[in-house]
Amino acid sequence: MILVGQYDSPVTRRIAIALHHYGIPFTRDTRSIFSDAAALSKISPLTRIPALVLDDGEVLIDSAAILDHLDEQADHALLIPASGPARRFVLQMTALAQGTLEKVAAVVYERHFHLPEHRSIDWLNRCLGQARAGLDELTHRLVTPYACGSTLTHADVMITTLIWYMQDRMDEVLSPTAHASLITLAEHCETLPAFRAAALSDFEKMPRS
Repeated sequence: MILVGQYDSPVTRRIAIALHHYGIPFTRDTRSIFSDAAALSKISPLTRIPALVLDDGEVLIDSAAILDHLDEQADHALLIPASGPARRFVLQMTALAQGTLEKVAAVVYERHFHLPEHRSIDWLNRCLGQARAGLDELTHRLVTPYACGSTLTHADVMITTLIWYMQDRMDEVLSPTAHASLITLAEHCETLPAFRAAALSDFEKMPRS
């Protein structure tokens, strides 16, 4: 398998963490969707990451679809329950974290690609408010010791990559007091082997404007 994408993308990094957690071997294609867009469009028509190239050449896109495939391949320590309320809880917590990430990323890209005089303050404030609401709701629903109970799940992976991204790129709505439980969870998860194995290299970090 070949994982396409750089780890400064939280959704790419979450795939790498799952691969390491499941012990599934893979190599990496770390070309940039910005500087290598033409080449990557031949792998992923939308020029989006992550993408996962399977051993037979099939290409999977969208992190949720990729994780669904990886879950089917795993034979132990699954990151999601098989069915029922527990599965729905993990899916909802993961969706909350990913939705929050999308609002944070919208702020980051608005500021990165638009000059100050061309930015929409209304749009930025709306996204910031939605990101704060997402963090608040995640904190409210959080269970211990992991996000959804006693075992590590996809929700923990998504929350951890979200918190990393916010601390690195845009942390103004991430409160060290109101969201302390999310930060503590992320700090713990970052010490786990699968997370350490998917640590960023310097060349993967998004340049700051």
